[in-house]
Amino acid sequence: MLPEYRRILYATDLSESARLALRHAVSLATRYGAAMTILHVVPDLVDLMSEDAGFDIETHFEASDWKSLNASATARAKDKAEKRVREMAAECATDHAACPVAGAEVKILTGDPAERILEEIPGHDLVVMGAHGRGVFADMLLGSVARKVVRLSPVPVLTVRLPGEKA
Repeated sequence: MLPEYRRILYATDLSESARLALRHAVSLATRYGAAMTILHVVPDLVDLMSEDAGFDIETHFEASDWKSLNASATARAKDKAEKRVREMAAECATDHAACPVAGAEVKILTGDPAERILEEIPGHDLVVMGAHGRGVFADMLLGSVARKVVRLSPVPVLTVRLPGEKA
C-alpha cells in the first residue's frame, strides 16, 4: 500500500533552506490534498543565554525582564513567520487553484526547536523541514534540529537543503 499524506507538518526556522522546504511541502500537500500545519519555534532566550554563559542567568537578574524579552522575541518571530506565509501563499496561488498554505494552521511556539517539533508530530503523516548542511562534524558540535527530528520522529521526515550545501 502506498503512503497517503493527509496532514503535513512544515517546520521552519525562516532560513532560505526552510523557504525551499516550504515549496516541497506545498507540492506534496497539493498532490495529496493534505492539510498543512506551519510551525516556527523561537528558542527560549533565557535558556540559550544561560547555556552560553554557563550559569542560570534568570537567577541573577529579574525574571520579569527575561519574560518580557522572550515575549518580544516571540512577537517579532510570529510577525516574520506570518509575513513569509503570506508571501508563499501569494506565490503559490498563481500556480495552483487552491494553495494549501492559505488554509494552513500557523503555530509559533517557544522552547527547544527539536523538542517542540517532536511534540507537534502526533496527528501528522509527514514532517517537511530545511537542513542547513553545516557538515557532520559541525552538527555533532552544535547539535542539529533536523538530525534530532529525523532520528526521533515516528513519521517520515523530508529534509531539504539548498543546492550546493554539504551534507
